[in-house]
Amino acid sequence: MMGGMSAQPTDDEIQSTNTARGVRPPNPYGRFAAVDGLGGVAAPLLAGFAVTMVALIVQIVDNLRWPDVSLVLLGGAAVLLLQVVQLSARARGYAVTPAQAREWYPDIGRDPARAGLVDWELRHHLDCWRDLVRRARWRYNVAVILLLCGIAVMLVPKKAAELTAVRGFAIAVIAGGALIEIAAVLADWGSRAPDGSTRSRLPPLLRWAAPPDPPVPPEPYPVPPETP
Repeated sequence: MMGGMSAQPTDDEIQSTNTARGVRPPNPYGRFAAVDGLGGVAAPLLAGFAVTMVALIVQIVDNLRWPDVSLVLLGGAAVLLLQVVQLSARARGYAVTPAQAREWYPDIGRDPARAGLVDWELRHHLDCWRDLVRRARWRYNVAVILLLCGIAVMLVPKKAAELTAVRGFAIAVIAGGALIEIAAVLADWGSRAPDGSTRSRLPPLLRWAAPPDPPVPPEPYPVPPETP
């Protein structure tokens, strides 16, 4: 069931698993599906768009002021987005729910050792999934920044007289989008820092770029009454 990324658990680890209260679910519950959408839909579309823009730049290179810079930025974005697709595909192999894993073992309800081993493997799978997703998200965020910067640079005309007010506004909007993405990445980076550190002060400062998750009710919702 496990790949070659880990060794078999020791007796102590299996024993600790048997006394544990199951495997912690992903938070939010739909995180597996969200990551599938990132690597299976968004990243391929953006990668194709970046490659198309590279081909376009080659055709209109004489009309651009910094075509080489745009090629580097958009090419880097395409490479990173393709890596996101690969990492997301690998992560999908570790996105297993307890019910899916236990379908392989009909004796799991009667064999505590088997149940402990499966729970240990599920935790290992979740750790591997989180590591691959972390690497994919980092590449995706950087790729989006490079993509926006590449488009903004591409919009700069070769002749200054051709830079109209509307063209300048379009460049400013796209460049502003890149700055917002950078701020969101920094806020997410700071949210994982220890409390009291300099990095931990970034999320409140950059809340405008990275809105927080919806508020969680202070107490669980009441159990709905049973219908007669």
